[in-house]
Amino acid sequence: MSQVRKEIIECPHCHAEGEFDLWTSVNVDLDPELREKIFSEELFMYHCPTCGKVTGIPAGTLYHDMSHKFMLFFEFFKPEDFDYSPMDMPEGPLGVQEGYTMRIVYGLMRLKEKIVILEHGLNDVAIERQKYMISHVIMPEIAAKGYELFFAKTEEPDEEFEHGKIFFFYDDEEKQQTITVRFAMDNYYEHKLACELDPRMAVHGCMCVDEGWMSKQMKEE
Repeated sequence: MSQVRKEIIECPHCHAEGEFDLWTSVNVDLDPELREKIFSEELFMYHCPTCGKVTGIPAGTLYHDMSHKFMLFFEFFKPEDFDYSPMDMPEGPLGVQEGYTMRIVYGLMRLKEKIVILEHGLNDVAIERQKYMISHVIMPEIAAKGYELFFAKTEEPDEEFEHGKIFFFYDDEEKQQTITVRFAMDNYYEHKLACELDPRMAVHGCMCVDEGWMSKQMKEE
């Protein structure tokens, strides 16, 4: 079940106090509206009842999707000394069954991306590997400029793409626009197979699988 508690917030604009619903866990099967509040970012917004100003509250949460069998431990900011070690799992039952994907996620955009990846039934390690190769080999200007590539969506097969298409995007600050890149799904399946064959791509326990993790793994001998 989802868990929420009331927190007293002091508005940074008018300094009046008010209550904020802080969601420490979100179960989107039982409370599907909370998923939409994450994607609209409303879940992390405090509306001051006195002055009406809106303030972002960088509060972490546990995201649980029972239908797609994944659980995400989300925080806004990654610790400076973060070393990508597996997470020490909290004691007590979490409703986790066999076949669950467990991940640590830092950053709101990465949380949204991870949700969409796992809802699509895709292998997030393969997606990160594919993104790494796009950013560093196929389109190295993405990494050179410090841009981050994100998964967007897949599309069904058609006459041109027998196995469908997969899309990614990044924000080009120089052009001030969002750039979308497209590949055949075959490319994703190649990366998925590479992950199955490469011991560096193995995930042990609940870990953070993101661009930094992939970069670290790809540099290992």
